[in-house]
Amino acid sequence: MKKSRYFAELMESYSAEIDDLVSDSEGKSVLQKRLAIKRQELPAILPMIEFSPEMVAVAFYDAFIVKSPQHLHALVLSEPWQAGFLSWKKLAKHLTTAAWAVPLIELTLASEGGEEFLVSTAGLEYLRTHDSADAPPPVEESDEDGDDEDDGDLREEGAEWMSEQGFDSLDN
Repeated sequence: MKKSRYFAELMESYSAEIDDLVSDSEGKSVLQKRLAIKRQELPAILPMIEFSPEMVAVAFYDAFIVKSPQHLHALVLSEPWQAGFLSWKKLAKHLTTAAWAVPLIELTLASEGGEEFLVSTAGLEYLRTHDSADAPPPVEESDEDGDDEDDGDLREEGAEWMSEQGFDSLDN
């Protein structure tokens, strides 16, 4: 999938960080255990968003289900200083957030640079889960804040898809 230079470089570091967390020295899968530790350590590691955002972003692994791939695709084509780089408030409307992540998001938003970091993190998570897929059609902009009633149960659909891909359920 095509992405801006900003997201291409950040995604490379983010993927490497995830790879480092996946297994221990004996090759055993320890990703969920290490993610839990990262999430507990978030208050202490949050200052790292300025110089190593990928090391903090992994705390939000599987935190988001994308409701609007078009908006996320437009985001990953942009750079933080461009108009296409959404605010967290606008972007959050296009995501379903896991309940466990809400306090982490609130903590992050209270930190300097937290909003841009969360937007970047949502973009990284979108790329991680959608990078092999074709790009969605372009966004049709609208000023309406209407909710689509035909969205169905996105959490259940997302959990099913993740399970089919071999990932653990968020409920585990």
